[in-house]
Amino acid sequence: MKNFIALSPSTKKILKVAKMSATLPVNVLITGEAGVGRKLLSSTISPDAQSFKAKELEKLINSNNIDLEQFNTLIVYDIHKVTNKQEFINKLKDIKVVATSFDIVDELNEYFAVKIEIPPLDTRVEDLDELTNIYIKEATKIYSLSILKKDIKRDLSGNGITLKQSIYKSILLKSISKKEMMDTLNNFFLRELKDGKNYKALLEVFEIPLLKASRKIFKSQLQMANNLKINRITLRKKLHKYFGE
Repeated sequence: MKNFIALSPSTKKILKVAKMSATLPVNVLITGEAGVGRKLLSSTISPDAQSFKAKELEKLINSNNIDLEQFNTLIVYDIHKVTNKQEFINKLKDIKVVATSFDIVDELNEYFAVKIEIPPLDTRVEDLDELTNIYIKEATKIYSLSILKKDIKRDLSGNGITLKQSIYKSILLKSISKKEMMDTLNNFFLRELKDGKNYKALLEVFEIPLLKASRKIFKSQLQMANNLKINRITLRKKLHKYFGE
């Protein structure tokens, strides 16, 4: 997925401003949380421009290992991480800068004529649906297995980053066989045992997901105990230990 998705009202306006700023000789600052599409939007504004992480570019400038005269436009990621911000931006005064940052940086505010803030993904319903469809299509192609939207627990804590991870994870877990799961656990236990973990410490790796699944399927502790073939007192102790119930 290489294009900035703009199907929601807010991002349609953003894309319009971005395209307009692409034709102007002014610096552009794109802000927003991780995973909202800052890099994609910067590439939309200046698709042919060289891109650098701000800290790396700062090191190159300070060590005189870069010829800035060769650039008309630069994309600079995470400009808020630069140490000497005023000195840094002054070095780039003859270059159009399209920069990304989490927030507007006070020391650099005056240097950016255009400021674009991209909102979180959970406020962009149409964009979220489109991205979900794209990632489901990508993942099902890789794992050769289909999945319904309702069976995916979408994680938007990191916007598009965690959305993609949660979709891939859901499809991967659905596709994995019993043998593959056992092989995965075997490798995990080998590593943990070498690090000094014992049976008691590793037992929760098996018990917690089993109890979580049982709580979703069965309506009461009595049903859980009967179906798991476990003593109710023992079950209550484990639920209290892991979940505080």
